[in-house]
Amino acid sequence: MAYAQKKATFARPDNSTRPIYYFTFPSPTATDLQTPILTALETCQRAGCGGVIPMLPKGTELKNTDDVDAVRDMYRILLHEAAIRGLTVAFFLDSAFEDLVIRMLDDLGETSLHAKLLECKEYICRTGEKLERRLHEGDLLSLVAYSEMWGEVIDLRPFIKDNKLCWEVPQGNWVVREYLAIEEPDCRRANFLSYEASRAYMAMAFNLFSGVLAPYIGTTLTTLAYAEVGFHGTNRRDWDPSFNDLFLRRFGFDPAPLYPALFGYAGKDTTHYKAMLMTVRASMIQHGVMEALQNFASELGLSTFGSLTEPKLTACSFTAGDAMLCNRYSPCALFDKSYLYGTNSVKIAAGAAYNFDTARVNGELFRGYPQHDRVSLMKDAMNAFSRGVNNAALHLPEALTADSTFGDFIARVQLMLQGGRHVSDIALLYPIYDLHSRVTLYSSEVTGYEYPETPTDADYMTLINAITFYAGHDLTVLHPKAMRTQCHTEGGVLYLDNKNNREQFSIFVLPCTHIISLPNLRMLKKFYDEGGKILATGQLPTMAFEYDKEGKNDAEVQALTRAIFGLQATDKNVMGRYCHNKNKNGGEALFLYFNATTVDGTHMTKSSLVNRALNSFGVPFDVYIPGMGRFEGTGALNAIYPEFHTVGLTRSFPHGGMFTHIHKRTDEGDIYYFSNATDTDYNHHLLLRGAHDVDEWDPHTGNIHARPERFVSYLGKTYTYLRLQLPAHTSTFFVAVPVSAERDLPEMTVINNLESEQAKLNTEF
Repeated sequence: MAYAQKKATFARPDNSTRPIYYFTFPSPTATDLQTPILTALETCQRAGCGGVIPMLPKGTELKNTDDVDAVRDMYRILLHEAAIRGLTVAFFLDSAFEDLVIRMLDDLGETSLHAKLLECKEYICRTGEKLERRLHEGDLLSLVAYSEMWGEVIDLRPFIKDNKLCWEVPQGNWVVREYLAIEEPDCRRANFLSYEASRAYMAMAFNLFSGVLAPYIGTTLTTLAYAEVGFHGTNRRDWDPSFNDLFLRRFGFDPAPLYPALFGYAGKDTTHYKAMLMTVRASMIQHGVMEALQNFASELGLSTFGSLTEPKLTACSFTAGDAMLCNRYSPCALFDKSYLYGTNSVKIAAGAAYNFDTARVNGELFRGYPQHDRVSLMKDAMNAFSRGVNNAALHLPEALTADSTFGDFIARVQLMLQGGRHVSDIALLYPIYDLHSRVTLYSSEVTGYEYPETPTDADYMTLINAITFYAGHDLTVLHPKAMRTQCHTEGGVLYLDNKNNREQFSIFVLPCTHIISLPNLRMLKKFYDEGGKILATGQLPTMAFEYDKEGKNDAEVQALTRAIFGLQATDKNVMGRYCHNKNKNGGEALFLYFNATTVDGTHMTKSSLVNRALNSFGVPFDVYIPGMGRFEGTGALNAIYPEFHTVGLTRSFPHGGMFTHIHKRTDEGDIYYFSNATDTDYNHHLLLRGAHDVDEWDPHTGNIHARPERFVSYLGKTYTYLRLQLPAHTSTFFVAVPVSAERDLPEMTVINNLESEQAKLNTEF
């Protein structure tokens, strides 16, 4: 968009960047279907939104053709009236449609779409016993004898005759285990781990209403919406009979003897087995329902919008698989349940967009909030945008629908943040293989939402927040796959080589991880050798994700880790505050030990130490905000909702919130968004790397005015020095155009509020 046009649209936003409005259809049994829909559309427009996502009331069951006809009528009314008003509409894949499709197929005796569970049947046997046992019904995936004491496994499939296990038990304590993919009892869910089943369900659900929907596709009907994608079976044991074939294609060997690792210990290589097994399970979500959604929508000319289940969770593997790869096609953060609860979901969704060159970072905001005060909702919206969201859909309370103030604000923010490429100096590795390796499945009678148990040393979320909320620097979360296939390193800089979102990083952060992709670590060694800076915390990797029985890859990981971080850092008998290693090319590697415990019981390195370590590298950062309120992370934002509620964070949050920012670079110049969600006004200077002519664009009012600036030199780089006055609970944009700066600039030796910390660094590192 041309600069003049963007300026005019910023003052008077149009529908193209307005937020989407969630609303609930009336019950299909209601006598008046039209009035509630017209009221919702009026509310949508009055609130400054540009489109709607309609949902059926929670718990709706479409019991007969009259109910289906009523839903068809509601979409007919909605699409007709939305078209008149110039609003867009999404077709929402409601759980009621899934239930209906499965019931319709059941009536025809067709069960191929049913969700499947991994079931383990076991029985103890005695030494010398001659077994002749009929196998259970289901798709047999593995049949083994398992010695829990030694972690030894015997593949019993060669002993199957006429669907019976015929085997003489050898010396030892053995348990026979059958692993089966079975239909989940009393379940009306589609098998979202299967691409074919997912596509078939979507096609059937869409075809129920296609006569109404088809005329509006590409004009009024623009989006296919969904929600809560994840593992929803009993104990989250969702599975598919294709698993073994997928594993064989991915890793080159049969996984059947490895199945005991899914439920516990299976020998010295259990960690390796779990990492591989759970990687394949996660891929079934990605290449099942998520890929089916993308392809189905694309073939119809629609975009997609929807979220994973609890995408903020640190231990995501248990609930949704690989939260970055599952977000690859349509990245989406989710702010639900309470103010700030969903904060951690944004950097993962945004990272997926940056890694895989997706322009939009969706955000579903305010779902299920028990309290709806205007200030908290404004602060959470600012949190979402300053961490990466640029396309929001809102569950709006009445407090925000009286006028278009809130919708206008979001339209302006999204106008500025859509497009361009993300700028940050820091990349942080997403430790997904380590997270996969910690999952243990189980069989248990449970009720309610099944949350995962977070590994005690999983610190990556805490580390993300330490860097952004305390140190004041933005970062990009880097997936191992993106690092392996889309990155290279040269001259001490790590490059993300996308067509559009090209980034370059001077610092690489390695959170605590026991297992790492060997190509990733080789790249880090080259990065370090050429002058790159690496910061690691808690535990250095000792295992390669690329498993080999001889352990050669593990040995190479250990050798590379020693070469980067030094002998002391890899010696488990040494404990201190940090280890520092460097080379003649300026490469530095800092390893920080854990020194605190978080609210959720995980270990962490204090944010203050992380900040000092980053500053010690002497990297001239993209942005300095020296007067910002620094939030010392305690792991509170990582807590699952019951804990989040118990510790009182649903009622209040220290200092009200955080100060954050994001930087996007466009062809016209640089866009900086600053968000002050704290309860304290910001009135201090800040520095932007490079020489810029700066205008301030206020998204709350639409006003634009020039900003006085001067140029200084810091750490050998030219910076634009400005004063930022940002009241509590507000945000602003700086729009910067590069200019030439004079050669002899005043030199800054320290930045005011960092001076005391810098003095400590000079003596410590």
